[in-house]
Amino acid sequence: MNTNQSKDTMKRKIGKKLLKKYLSGKSSEKENRIIEDWYAYRTIVASEDYGTEDYARIKSEIWEALESKSLRSGTSRFKWLPYAAALILTLTFAGIYLYRTSSKIYSVQNYSGTPINPGKSGATLTLSDGSRIDLSEANIGQLTTESGVIVSKSAEGSLVYRFEKSSRESANTINTLSTAKGETYQLVLPDGSKIWLNSASSISFSSTIGQGRIRKVSLEGEGYFEIAKSKIPFVVETASQKVEVLGTHFNIEAYKSGEAVVKTTLIEGRVKVLSNGESSILSPGQQAVSKTGRLSIHEEDLEAVLAWKNGFFKFDGNLVDVMETLSRWYDVKVDYRADVPKELSLWGYVSRSNDLISILSQLERTNKIRFEIQGRKVTVLPH
Repeated sequence: MNTNQSKDTMKRKIGKKLLKKYLSGKSSEKENRIIEDWYAYRTIVASEDYGTEDYARIKSEIWEALESKSLRSGTSRFKWLPYAAALILTLTFAGIYLYRTSSKIYSVQNYSGTPINPGKSGATLTLSDGSRIDLSEANIGQLTTESGVIVSKSAEGSLVYRFEKSSRESANTINTLSTAKGETYQLVLPDGSKIWLNSASSISFSSTIGQGRIRKVSLEGEGYFEIAKSKIPFVVETASQKVEVLGTHFNIEAYKSGEAVVKTTLIEGRVKVLSNGESSILSPGQQAVSKTGRLSIHEEDLEAVLAWKNGFFKFDGNLVDVMETLSRWYDVKVDYRADVPKELSLWGYVSRSNDLISILSQLERTNKIRFEIQGRKVTVLPH
């Protein structure tokens, strides 16, 4: 038996002895912690945020990086082995920590888990050939060219399309910009039109938009539009309606959740809203609500509609609406216990840069509801 085998055998004997003491109730507090930490680490399950695959990948990358470094320097593998072991041990305890914090249930008042931070600028661009670009990781400058259009990331962090030379619009140049929960992004089209995309949203368009007889985009989720004036009509399509404009500022909310409701709010200019054979022309300050294909028009609070674009939440609705908004921005799942007053009216104006716990704390001041937090799941309970 060589030295390494002897050491492994010794470790197994010590482990069995320690486990036997633990099961018999004779282990010390320190020994209990060792066993419990080991068990927690061995039983970590993949979640939305921390998967066992990610852990294995990170560990593998560390080993590969260390091995590459040792080969370049010509040193023996055994000289850096203690460092690799230390790093992997660190990852082990990080895994234990994540397991513990993601499984423990906290109240708002005693929350000491991983901070649930607000969203940030980020999106994924899918090109016509199916390739994808993570814009939060992409460098500033030119990203690619497509059909005579230069696609770049600006110093301000927006995605900019600019014509390089004359080209004809092609059905095969459809690009899609999509944001995940907790992401927002700004897009500048080749014609100069600007679009702000809210969380959990996507917009599809031709990279050569503006060179055909119509400028058309498809939206899912929420977007704010500042359309450059042109004789070429601009059309925004959602699952259940169309908005036609020439040059104007407006907001469309078309999330696929609950009832199929699409809200189009005009800030300035004029827009024509079409849904299921009905149509209406809006004036600034009006909102068209398309519900099950029927249109209704009313005056709307523009400050509330544009709050997300300006970095704020302006709550003026029921509990479910508010929690759905928070779920998208903070990337959390929301559950409701029985007897929760889901129609509870909430009003407030707070910064989207606040962490989630501080906002939940403010909501609890209604003395009607309270929250429990487990990992990235928020449970709403009656007070």
